[in-house]
Amino acid sequence: MNVLIPTATLLALLAQQLADDDRSAPPRAGGAVGVSPDWKPLGKGLWFDAKSKPKRLIIEARVVLREGALEHLLCLKGTKEHEAIVATPADPKQIHAGLLLTGAEPGHPVRFQPQFEPPAGTPIDVKVRWKADGETREVDAHRWIEDLQTKKTLDVDWVFAGSTLYQDPVSKKTIYAALEGDLITVANFASSILDLPIASSADDSNRVYVARTAELPPLGTEVQLILSPKPPKPKKSP
Repeated sequence: MNVLIPTATLLALLAQQLADDDRSAPPRAGGAVGVSPDWKPLGKGLWFDAKSKPKRLIIEARVVLREGALEHLLCLKGTKEHEAIVATPADPKQIHAGLLLTGAEPGHPVRFQPQFEPPAGTPIDVKVRWKADGETREVDAHRWIEDLQTKKTLDVDWVFAGSTLYQDPVSKKTIYAALEGDLITVANFASSILDLPIASSADDSNRVYVARTAELPPLGTEVQLILSPKPPKPKKSP
């Protein structure tokens, strides 16, 4: 049985793993969409913009699905492209570390026992940028996803759930669960980095989100996902 690792240990191990990563290969230049010289490369397909307000994390990805039921907005390349709109080569550990650099704070992933608790953490704004007909386009990522129950665009913000670490019972190695591919999800997974703070089933018969085909660029289009912490909502006057 896998053993969950406390959050403090998770953060310490992530920092160590990030420090130990091989950086000998130069980061990609950003492809068709391009990157700003102000962005700091964090790894393959990943940049940090410290000068923007709020600070931003930029993730390179490609469109891999345009229609059908969804469990993910973004998955790790080579994992769950059959149920995600876009896939990225960026290291999940580095994505987590980059979100920390923006000032976002991880809460906790979904909990199913002893009772259901939805994911929690800093709300994250997610925008998508790509080039079409020589022009750069940028939209809120919610516009790419439809709620089957309401027939409207997804209207729930993602939160920085933070995934988790677990110890493999055989190898005894500590594994970051998001390496399974669950990066930005619309169905609840304990391994998700960003998840929806509501009950959202991954069962095929109960999925409630689908791709909004008319809003999506063609398959293979290179895009950038731009993540930043959402400002706290103003407190209501008594």
